[in-house]
This record gives sequence, C-alpha cells and structure tokens, in this order.
Amino acid sequence: MGRVLCLCALAITLHAADDTQKMLARVSEEADAFRRLAPSLLATETLEQKARKPTPRFRPRVGAGAKSPPPVVWQDRQIVSEYGLTTLGGDEDALHELRRVISVDGQPVNDKKSEDSLAKIIALNDDQRERELLTEFQKYGLVGAVTDFGPLLMLFTPRDIEHFEFSLKGSQTLGATRALIFHYIQIDGAELLSLFESKDKDHKPHRLRVQGELWVRASDYLPLRITLGVGEGQGASTVREEASVDYTPSQFGVLVPAAIDHKELVGGQLMVQNSFIYKDFHKFGANSEIQFRTPQSNPPGQSTPVK
Repeated sequence: MGRVLCLCALAITLHAADDTQKMLARVSEEADAFRRLAPSLLATETLEQKARKPTPRFRPRVGAGAKSPPPVVWQDRQIVSEYGLTTLGGDEDALHELRRVISVDGQPVNDKKSEDSLAKIIALNDDQRERELLTEFQKYGLVGAVTDFGPLLMLFTPRDIEHFEFSLKGSQTLGATRALIFHYIQIDGAELLSLFESKDKDHKPHRLRVQGELWVRASDYLPLRITLGVGEGQGASTVREEASVDYTPSQFGVLVPAAIDHKELVGGQLMVQNSFIYKDFHKFGANSEIQFRTPQSNPPGQSTPVK
C-alpha cells in the first residue's frame, strides 16, 4: 500500500513538473511576442476609480459629532483615454503605457496639446511629450494613479522568466475556460516594481520584488490572467498593492490586456480601487492620423469642456 501511494505521489509530481515546463515555454513565447508587437497597437481605455478623499487637517467640529472620527468620503472618477505602449530612454526591453485623455467624468477635454493623436506622438518618438503624458492622470485629480500594469506579461520574457520560481497550485474555471493556476515569486535579479509614496518629498521609488499568480488555459497554457501582490511597512502604515490583469488573444498575433483591477490598501483599509477596461485594439502606422471621438452621450457643443 505504501509503495502504491509513493508511486501515485511521484506520478503527480512528474505531471506537475511537465505542466510547469510546458507553461514556461508558452508564457515566455507570448511575452516575447507582446514585447515586439504590442507597441504597434492602440486602444480605447476606460478607467473607473473609487478613492477616499484625504481628511482635512483642520476642521472645526462641535457637539456629539466631535466625539467620532469624520466620515469617509469617496471620490468617483471616470477617465477615457487613447491607450498605447512605447519604449522610453532607449530601453527596448521596457514598455511603458501612454495615455492621451479624451474625457473626464463624461466631459470632453479641451487642451491644445491633446490635439495630437497618440499615434503621431509615438511615431515621432516625441520623448518630451511622452513623458508629459505619463503624469497626465494626476492633472485630472486622480488619487494614486497607477501605470504599467498592462505590460505585466513582460515579467516573463525569455530573458526574465529565469528570475522566478513557479509552483502549480491547482485549477479553476475562469468564465467558461478551465485554467491552471501557478504561484510565482521572484527569487533573484533586480526589483521589478517601483512604489512611489506621495509623502516622500524626494519622489524616490521603493523597489520591490514581486509575487502573485499566473493563470493559463489548461488546454494549451495560453496566459489568461496575471495577479500581483506586494506590501511594505508595518501596522497602520502598511501599504499593499494588489492587481489583476486579464489578457485576451487579438487578431494581430499578440495577447492584449482586456481588463485590469487594482487596489491600494493602507493599514488594511481600502484607499483606492481602479478598474480599467480596454476595447478596439487596432494597428497604426507612422503616417497615421487617428482621431478618437468622445463618448456619444456627450457630443461636442452640448457639454462643458474640462480644462
């Protein structure tokens, strides 16, 4: 009986090892295709953000209300943008998200700089304008804006996948698809996640190693979802970032992000929740003159532009 159990355990271990090797080959192949082909695509991105507003430092309170903490006030924002990926600083192996904001809370953006399409900015390699776009979210009042989760698949390019350790956790249904779930953890190499804290006046990033889950289609190991979770600090000052990126095949031979969910927790309390949705991926060329329309529910001339 003991010998039979040992043989069964060995068979399960060998099967898991085989799944892992096949997964690594497929995932690194898809990550490399993403690195090469994704910068030639554009899409429309819609961000829904729910965030806590900062509590005022000084607020007169009298009577019974003075005995309890001030109520939590939430801020809801919607940002619609042109979305693309590009390299910055000559690093061909690092992709960064670029967004040109089209509308804020349903109101079209009126900005002369926004007249240039994102395709034109990327095609001209306008490094200064690209860097301006990286910080544009903050301009529109977003709290804890996050970037570069879309290219999370590039964690596992052929060059970088060797820095991670993988273990098969089990299987689960994702929609109507059976998926194998692998836990991954970075074991060496440079820290791949940069965390900027608003209270840090020097704007110096905290470098963190990453870990999370990798979901792949059970039939052929196609990547479907990548999750990430990192934390820093202790007690009430603990900052934790959690993200989940869903990918879908495109007609261009490369996976593209379909949805991203991100949460930021401080001391175990939810502070920011970002939900991104992507649609209408299409190719562009160097001579593209691509114009994105604002939502039809707010046609030009019938709403007040956001400045």
